[in-house]
Amino acid sequence: MAASGPHCAGVFKGKTPNNPITKTADRTQAYGGQIVTFTVSFKSTGPAKNVVTDCYRVDGGLNSTLNALVTGFNKTTTTDNVGPKGTLQQVQFSIEIPTDPSLIGHSIVDRAKATKGSVESRSDNVSVSIVAPPGAPCTSNCGGSTGCTSNCPGTPGPTTVQGKQIHKKTVVKGAQLAHTGPVSAKAAFFGSLMIMVGLVTRIRRPQTASPMVATADNSGSSYLARYDSYLRAALKR
Repeated sequence: MAASGPHCAGVFKGKTPNNPITKTADRTQAYGGQIVTFTVSFKSTGPAKNVVTDCYRVDGGLNSTLNALVTGFNKTTTTDNVGPKGTLQQVQFSIEIPTDPSLIGHSIVDRAKATKGSVESRSDNVSVSIVAPPGAPCTSNCGGSTGCTSNCPGTPGPTTVQGKQIHKKTVVKGAQLAHTGPVSAKAAFFGSLMIMVGLVTRIRRPQTASPMVATADNSGSSYLARYDSYLRAALKR
């Protein structure tokens, strides 16, 4: 579907001649609210003024709903030619990218046609890719090359707490502990703690058992002393 508006019905359908007027854009991609400026360049053929028609569509122009967002930019402008015949002329058109999220992932296509003041000619199509604003969540085209790859729904991101980013969680006895360092560092800490507990346990065990051993030794010594007295008394008989 061709772009609608004054003088635009045949602009996109016409062929590009061997010596077209040239057109450039100051951006290759943009998001809603940004200004894009297109520059049309050509050489004058002698008249005092030139007439240039500028037309817009979305992608191939087949979606009338999307086209309606940009065809309001269609414009015909008359400008004074500067200098004698053959002098390079430039005409600029600036548009503000619509903030409608349905445009994200598509391209706004612009084409110009000179009808007076130059050899009647059309420019090549100039496209500007529409992307999501920085930091905005994606609503479409997730995983594509439209600026949304890091903001798609369901994609986990770092959490910032008091200036630190929390990326991972460690589970200890069923409880999740957030940490900012490597998992190996946490494992080393808990391993050291377990070794210290083991050493304390081993040190305390002899202290607890010592009275029992002493009691057993004292009882044995008393028994041997009585037995020795018994033997001595028997030998005297």
